[in-house]
Parts: sequence; structure tokens; C-alpha cells
Amino acid sequence: MIICITGKIATGKSTVSQFFVNRGFEYINVDQLGHRAFEMNLEQIRKTFGTTKRSEIAHIVFKDVEKLKILESIVHPTMMELLKEELESKSNKNIVIEAAIKRRLGINCCDLTITVVSDEKNIKERLKGRYDEELIDKILQRQSDIEPEGIIVTNNSSTEDLTSKLEEIYSHYILKKD
Repeated sequence: MIICITGKIATGKSTVSQFFVNRGFEYINVDQLGHRAFEMNLEQIRKTFGTTKRSEIAHIVFKDVEKLKILESIVHPTMMELLKEELESKSNKNIVIEAAIKRRLGINCCDLTITVVSDEKNIKERLKGRYDEELIDKILQRQSDIEPEGIIVTNNSSTEDLTSKLEEIYSHYILKKD
């Protein structure tokens, strides 16, 4: 079984993914594949943006949607190739894929999709100290295409509450399948 976890920044996708890892699922983090794809395309990124510093690139692309599209056109094909390789190396295993931009990437190998959602207030609170408020707003604007799909899990309270919701999903969708 392949479960895809999607949702906006700071909604709890990693916590949800870890829940399934703790139950024996192999883990693939598409953000990490993105970091690898970035490194594999440094020369093209340097030619296009004049820098390869991730923090500088983030400020450039999150302030200009056209530049974000250009960066995505460089790294997304490599990310999808890396994902394909990861899936092939883990075939016949239960896999959880954490992919905020699942739909934008065109990931369609999931047997089950879980979208983690949180109120914007909670997202901003979780990101405080990591990014300034202007950049958080820009990131959230750029993630407006991350629409809930599959099973929607709201994560606005405690880890215990989230775990309880995930236990229900696990027993209903995974255990009943075995």
C-alpha cells in the first residue's frame, strides 16, 4: 500500500508520516527529493537565478510566481525521476510519501491520500521564528493550489488528538485491507 500525505506547510505532515513509519511503512519525503534535485541541477539554477543559495532562491521564487514556475520546471522532472527510483527500490512494501505539492507534481501512485489541514493562525504560530511573517504569507499564497483531497485530517490541537484520528484511519483503511 502507498499512502500519500499532503497539505500546506506546518500542518503536521511529518508527524502523520511518522505515525505510519512507526507501523512499518517505508518513508519517502518529497521535500528531501527536492533538495537532491536542487543539488543535481545547480548549474542550471545558477545560470537562471544568479545564485545557488537556497535562502536567496526562496526569497526570489516566493515573491514572484513566474520565477517559482521556472524553478519548478528545472527541479520537478528530476524529483519525479528520484521518486520513481525510490518507489522501485521499495516495491512490495508499504510506503508513506510525504508530498506537500503532490498534485502539482502529478504524483498519482497513491492507494490512499491523507490531507493534513490546520487553521492559518496555527500554521503561522508553528512557523514563527523560522520565517518572517511576510515570507510566511507569500509561501501560503504559493500553496493555494494545495487543496484537500482524500481523507482530510484537521490538526489544530494536540499530538494526542492527531494520533487518535490517525489510529481510526489506520484501523479502518489499513488493518481492514490486510
